[in-house]
This record gives sequence, structure tokens and C-alpha cells, in this order.
Amino acid sequence: MKKTFLVLLVSLLIILFAPAIAVEAQEAISASYDTAIDFPETLTFSLNAESNAAITQIVLNYKIDKITTVTSISEVELQFSAAPKVNTSWAWDMPNASLPPGAEIEYSWRIEDAAGHELETPWESVRFEDNRYRWKSLTEGKISLFWYKGDQSFAQELMDAAKEALDKLAQDTGADLEQSVRIYIYASKEDMLGALAYPQQWTGGITFPEYGIIVIGIATKELTWGRRAVAHEMAHLVTYQMTFNPYSDIPTWLSEGLSMYAEGDLEPTFRYLLDNAISEDKLISVQTLSSNFPTNVEEARLSYAESYSLVKFLITNYGREKILSLLGIFKQGSSYDSALEGVYGFDTSGLDNLWRLSLGLEPRQVTPTPQPTPKTNFFGCREASAETAHDSMTSLGALGILLLPAVGEVIRVRARRGRK
Repeated sequence: MKKTFLVLLVSLLIILFAPAIAVEAQEAISASYDTAIDFPETLTFSLNAESNAAITQIVLNYKIDKITTVTSISEVELQFSAAPKVNTSWAWDMPNASLPPGAEIEYSWRIEDAAGHELETPWESVRFEDNRYRWKSLTEGKISLFWYKGDQSFAQELMDAAKEALDKLAQDTGADLEQSVRIYIYASKEDMLGALAYPQQWTGGITFPEYGIIVIGIATKELTWGRRAVAHEMAHLVTYQMTFNPYSDIPTWLSEGLSMYAEGDLEPTFRYLLDNAISEDKLISVQTLSSNFPTNVEEARLSYAESYSLVKFLITNYGREKILSLLGIFKQGSSYDSALEGVYGFDTSGLDNLWRLSLGLEPRQVTPTPQPTPKTNFFGCREASAETAHDSMTSLGALGILLLPAVGEVIRVRARRGRK
């Protein structure tokens, strides 16, 4: 009986005093916080913290929302004078961060005081939006389109182009979006260039596939070009999401060929170059098209036209399921030849010869050369110029990381910086 009484007494004391202890711990440190955007220069994180004891440490944790195999959390330890009340902030230099408009950042504060109390705030999110313009938005399914000049029909035309590209890819290849995307339509190339960190002056549009973001400068009078550009870039996002892996990317001819295919029939300029190369037997080899395209304008155009022809050849002759399987194998990090052999039973050279035969040409007789090394591609983007309409579309270099932590691991990057 005494034992039972003691148990009841202890339980009662826990019930009576535990809430008070929790409240005391919660009330030991209080904080309010906010963010401010000065696009494209800075994203400022501000904090007001208060405690009964002097606040001794404040750390800002932040991470960027993007497709990745490794979650990287950055820690910024702010410098300030210890006091019961602290108002502090940290300004992130965004040009150095090279984030696209609309990138989402998640952040949390950790605060400690001299009495040993600690407060960690819930994770919040902020989008690095270009607040220089009054954006209008249109969302259908997984696609959100933002624009600020032009009427609703202008935006709807571009949205329809994106959806038609998705429908064509889904029907003919089985590929589809796995995550939502955001398309930012600037009213001119000049407006768009002002939103990018260190852009090339000829850039008319750029895709940030790991962020699911497309940024294009499309004037209202460029709607015809704009529809094709949106379709092309949308296909790049689909391909990236379908094949992303931490080891390698896919052949350039496949990536660009699927995007050209999503646009619809070849434009006359590209069709002429392709037909002329076939008639003169001057096609660029598939092996060469597996790497970056030439910088020469005419050769680059032919590379895009041939890539379209190659993808159409695979879809027409081997069907939807085969090319979908090819994308699935590339997602596993397969090499170019291994992926082709696993699905179709031929390698890159075999594809080149079969494709040439389908065009009425003899198989290529060349001395075997090493296959281009697959390019690791974590932060890839593709640029297009509205003025050249694919003339200058190139795939920007990739940042390769050869030694990777385990998938899903969190990397913390620490820094002591800030201001009082």
C-alpha cells in the first residue's frame, strides 16, 4: 500500500510541475525573425531575441531546396555583443550564391544564453523572388508560370506550349514531370539578364534543372519563338528529373534530341541543314554528338537537327517503352554504351550505323575511338538566345564531384560571420 501511495505521489508531482518546467524552458528565450529581399543583390535574415540571461550565441542554419543526393546545411554564426536583448542580421551576397529567381531557401535559428537555455526555431522558407516586378501567375497541374507584361492570353499560350510538350513526351516516350516547375517570363532579354548572376550577353533563356526553374526573356511579339523555347526547356526539366543521378549525365544528343522533339516538327532552317548533310553524307557522328555541341553556329544547328532525327528514329523504330527504359537505366548512372546495349542491343557506334542506314547512307567506316567520358552533372543549365533561336544554345559546363558522401547524408558548412 505504501509503495502504491509513493507511486501515485510521484506521478502527481510530475503532472503538477512538468508543465511549469516546460513553460520556463520555452520562455527562457523568445525570438522573432524575418527576411528581406533586395533583388538581385542580397537576402537578409533578421532576428530579435530576448532572454533573462545574456544571449551568447546565435547561429543561422539554411539549406537550398533543389534536386540533390546530398543535403547541405550551411551554418552562419553571427557576431554580436552578448546581452539579454539582441537585434542582429546577416545579409547573404546573392550574386555569389548564383541562385536563380524563385529559388526556395529554408532556414532556422539556434539561440543560446549564458544560463544554458537553447532555442531552435522551426524551419521556415523564403523564395528569392525578383520583387522588382509585379508578377502575375498562372498554375495548371505541376506548372506555375509567372509573367508581368502581356495579357492573360499571352501567358496562356506559353502555358499551353509547356503542357503540349509534356503531353507529347508522355505519349511518345513515357517521360513526365516528377516534381513541380516554375517558369519566369521576363518581358525582354535585357530584363532577364538583369536577374541572372554573371550571364552571357547573348543569353535569351536559361534552365536551372536542379531547381525546377526556367527563366526566359519573351517579348509579347516573340510569342511564336517563345512557345518553342518554353517547350524545349520544359523537356529539359523532364529529362533531368527522369535521369538525375550522382554519377553521370546522359548523352547530349539524347537530352537535346528530346527537347527538339518536344517542340514539334523541325523548323525549316534545321530541316534544310539536316537534309543537306544527308545528301552530302556529312552527318556528325553519334559519338561526337554525345559530348558538348560545337560552338560554330552552323555546326551547332546541325547537331540539334541530328539529335532530333536520332530521337525520332528510336521512337519510330523501337517504340515508347524502349526509350522510357533507356531513361530509367541512365537514372542508375549507366555509361552511354551500357545503357544502349541494355535496352536496344547496340552501342553508340551501332546506333550511328543503324540510323545512317535508315537515312539511306552506308554504315560509317572509322577506326574505333574511346567513348566520351560521361560528364558528372550536378548543376547544369542550358542557355538559349531568342535572337538566334537555338543558334547559341549550349549546355554550360557541369560541376563534377567524384567523391560523394552516402546518399541522403547531410553536410554542414560552418562560417563565423555576421554583423552586430
